[in-house]
Amino acid sequence: MPPKPHTAAAEDACACGLKAVARRLGIRERAKALRPGQILEAARDEFCQHGFAATRLEDIARRAGISKALIYVYYPTKTDLFLAVARHVTDPIKGADFVLDPERSAEDQLRHEHERFYANLLQDEHTLGILRLIISESHRVPEIGQFYALELVGGEIESLRDLIRHGMARGEFAPDALERLTGIEDIVIAPGIMIMLTQIIGGGVKYDLSKWSRTHLDMVLGLLKTA
Repeated sequence: MPPKPHTAAAEDACACGLKAVARRLGIRERAKALRPGQILEAARDEFCQHGFAATRLEDIARRAGISKALIYVYYPTKTDLFLAVARHVTDPIKGADFVLDPERSAEDQLRHEHERFYANLLQDEHTLGILRLIISESHRVPEIGQFYALELVGGEIESLRDLIRHGMARGEFAPDALERLTGIEDIVIAPGIMIMLTQIIGGGVKYDLSKWSRTHLDMVLGLLKTA
């Protein structure tokens, strides 16, 4: 039999079918892109509510509206998922997006990073909840302890080193400023860690955070500038 001739109606039907498939694929791709964020938000809420040990992946999946198996596609273990949540909520605190500006004063950049740290430290209960778990679980789960030491604290120290080198090169800081801090860099961020722990632990202790922040910055600049 000879092939049926194409008609306008058939072509329209074919075009509509292709568009429908494209829409479904587009929706599927958008949903796929959103899944990691949905999982992280659901996991953050579950971890904050139940703690690390008591949180179950099936409860996270239920909250996120996905299957438990899908979580494993993105995060092989519960520890991997917790670390992803920890990075998500602490990136603003540790300045994950910090890029040194070679044309800008080192002191100005240090002030900006200092203000960012304190502004983001107390931004919401979820941040404090995850920070509380990072501290409490560090000795039980080695990967969480490594995250605290190498990324949360270590990230701040590495950014600080870059700023100090920049300030020394511009003559803003003492020529031996970096040498003075070698091996004791933690002392520069210690007041920030202390106020973080105070907020996490609670107990009714209240500090003037604005005054604390200014005093902390003055201490750091005094240490770096003293000849």
